[in-house]
Amino acid sequence: MAFLVFKSERGIIHSGIMSIIMIVLSIEIFFDLNVAAFPVQNAFIKKPVLIVFLILVGSIFFRTKYVLKPDSRTIVVVFGFYKKTININTINAMRCTKDFFASPALSSNKIEIEYSHSNLIRISPKEKQLFIEQVKKINPDIHIKQTKRKY
Repeated sequence: MAFLVFKSERGIIHSGIMSIIMIVLSIEIFFDLNVAAFPVQNAFIKKPVLIVFLILVGSIFFRTKYVLKPDSRTIVVVFGFYKKTININTINAMRCTKDFFASPALSSNKIEIEYSHSNLIRISPKEKQLFIEQVKKINPDIHIKQTKRKY
């Protein structure tokens, strides 16, 4: 079976914040209007640093996804240039949650995954129910915890 790619859901708050950051950085890089409160004004230092930061923020915004690989029984979390592989056999439980904690997700509507002796990761695939169903096909022993709110 081929792998399945689940794009990250983009919440309005997360998208708004990241869009504003990318716009401000772009204005600063191209027009040098000192919109961003950058402590160094030397263009040879300032512009490359701002470009790197813009690339990092852009990569998070455009590359965040979750790749389900049934053949290797893994989930690969891609968050910008960060990659984390989770063995599906080590997942104990999953539940839908809503929070603003830092995580490799672009929305506050998340799936919390407990794996490998109390490790936690929160992700936000657009198709949450399909994601959970596909993971449960690979490891039917995963406990799905109930939440007060349906997603």
